[in-house]
Amino acid sequence: MSNKGLSNKGQRIRDFFNNECRSLLSTYRNIESLIPSENNSGAAHTGEEGRHIESLIRAFLNKHLPKELEALSGFIIRPAVKVGDHDRERRQVEEDQHSTQIDIIVYDSTNYPIYERFEEFVIVPPEGVISIISVKKNLYENQLNKELQNLVDAAQLCVFKNRDKKIVRGPSTSIVSFSNKIKIKKSFEERCKWVYQRIVDTHKALTFDQCIGQIICLDEFTIFKRRPNDDDEKEFDKSAKYVGFNHASEEECHMGLQFLITGILSAYHHPSRKMEARPGFTSFQSGRKEDIKLGILKVEKLRMLPKNFVK
Repeated sequence: MSNKGLSNKGQRIRDFFNNECRSLLSTYRNIESLIPSENNSGAAHTGEEGRHIESLIRAFLNKHLPKELEALSGFIIRPAVKVGDHDRERRQVEEDQHSTQIDIIVYDSTNYPIYERFEEFVIVPPEGVISIISVKKNLYENQLNKELQNLVDAAQLCVFKNRDKKIVRGPSTSIVSFSNKIKIKKSFEERCKWVYQRIVDTHKALTFDQCIGQIICLDEFTIFKRRPNDDDEKEFDKSAKYVGFNHASEEECHMGLQFLITGILSAYHHPSRKMEARPGFTSFQSGRKEDIKLGILKVEKLRMLPKNFVK
């Protein structure tokens, strides 16, 4: 898709995130160079390699996010207990539940408690969860369905009401990989359509908030869920619109990291969570269109309490 005549306003910010992305991609390749595998591409110790790339993303987020937020790793537990002052709904109709282990949990540790913590590992309640991120060195076809389902399940644990008895916007959910291995011999459009079909396959009878926010391959593309123009449940058209961006060029390397951090800030500064306005921190080129419209996923509502809640 042509994007000629785009504005250069905010170019300093795009250059900045371009440098950040190139630095991340360069650093993650160092472990491969220093401790190479004898049998295949990558490092000799895949477990350590995985922890290394997770720590790179955590370090990037902790460098740039508000000080109230921390990028951690661990589990979300939703206990069947009283919440707020007198709300006993969860205790009456739910059982204790927990997530699978999550690569990165962006958590508001200033305002919410932590059950267990050891260095970056935590077990936390859902109310302080701002973002849930799965991190991969390479994104492979056989991984995608499981990763998508795990994120959906984790997001479903994070539904709760604020003091005004309104359902709070759910956490931003993302899959982030350093490199793409999906349909590598296919075109950008074919690759994105294949990934979008996996979203369709795993996203059944969900709310908008529970649907994956973005799938990011830092060196190549992002599949992104557009936010609705109106956050009013009555005006919501019950659809989640997905588009794809091709950012394989040096000039647009910044897009993946910007989508990631914009999604986190958008959730953190949502009016249902905070009264402050979201800061102007990221910069996408004005007029930069998506490279492919992938489809419209029908959803039940914008957000809602789990079905086993007392209404």
